[in-house]
Amino acid sequence: MRNNRQLFERFSNSNIFLLVTAIFFSKIIAFVLMEYDILIINLGGGSDANYYNSYAEGFTDTAVNIWPVLLRWLNDYGLYSRDLTTYFLFFLSLIVIPIMVVRLSGITFKRNQKYYLYALLVCLIHPTIFFFSTDIFRDIFMAFSFLLGCLTVKWFLNSHSIFGAVFYFLLSVAIGFFLIEIRPYLGYAYLLSLLFLKIKFTKSRAFYLGLLYLVLLFAANYLGVLDLLTEYRSGFEESEGGSTLGLSFSNPILFIPNFIISFLGQMLGLYITNPLALVLFVLETVPFFFMLIYVLKNIKLADSFVRFLIIFFVFYGSVWLIGNDNLGTAVRLRIYNYLAIYISFFYILRLKRSSFRKSSSSRV
Repeated sequence: MRNNRQLFERFSNSNIFLLVTAIFFSKIIAFVLMEYDILIINLGGGSDANYYNSYAEGFTDTAVNIWPVLLRWLNDYGLYSRDLTTYFLFFLSLIVIPIMVVRLSGITFKRNQKYYLYALLVCLIHPTIFFFSTDIFRDIFMAFSFLLGCLTVKWFLNSHSIFGAVFYFLLSVAIGFFLIEIRPYLGYAYLLSLLFLKIKFTKSRAFYLGLLYLVLLFAANYLGVLDLLTEYRSGFEESEGGSTLGLSFSNPILFIPNFIISFLGQMLGLYITNPLALVLFVLETVPFFFMLIYVLKNIKLADSFVRFLIIFFVFYGSVWLIGNDNLGTAVRLRIYNYLAIYISFFYILRLKRSSFRKSSSSRV
């Protein structure tokens, strides 16, 4: 652990700040180049943005979620523009979302300058968040809404008055129902996590709860409870585009091995099929993996808020790991899992450093 801390502390604040600044302006330049079609990156989701724009402008009347409905509402009042909406989403991805992650982690620039800069860096180097801020995809707005919900949950847990606790709890529930409208299982996972955040974790308890959870998933699949997810997943086998793992959950005996392979291939991105997948693995998965390990090793420090994030990670991840087999879609779906671990990592890191300072001062 000491070696890990030395590695983490090795770079000076000024060097990290320069790197953050360089990435910040590089993303602005890349965004401008993509806007003028000078830089072209195939995101595999262009049809989504075109559909949202068509609905917003009234050329189609079938809404699959609330995002195009919001865009049409703006259009009805003369406030919609595809370009302006894209600029707004890019602003959320570049500035608002990183600041929200830092705020949720409880880090302040004055007291935790290095951690503050590292948290910004982790968010800024996340390529998927950048890619899906270059058009009117719903992913960035969902990430913002999810983080806003996490913020109200934190306020609810930290409230010192009954009125404040009730108000923020109801606000959190309202945001949960809004998330259901924009992506159903994201909202349901968020709301279910509110019910289980009082579960206290230790390493051994987390291990046994993990085993129990796998058994429950196996039983649910065997009894047909997960048929909707597995049938949806089977549709990827018939689709022509995109890379898939080719896993099938039709055989109940192989459910747990296939679930683990799905986690490795989709959540950890170990199924690398092209250079872009390799870039995503290095910039997204590698930091995420070490943060996840750190959170699990220090899970006994998790308070109610971190427990909420960990439980959300499990519930939400379980749904799409079973229901999705498309690797391009996986990088979009896992954004919320990654954000949950980013926040948990820096939150626990801050708690450990604060505890270390208190123990050092008490010795003196």
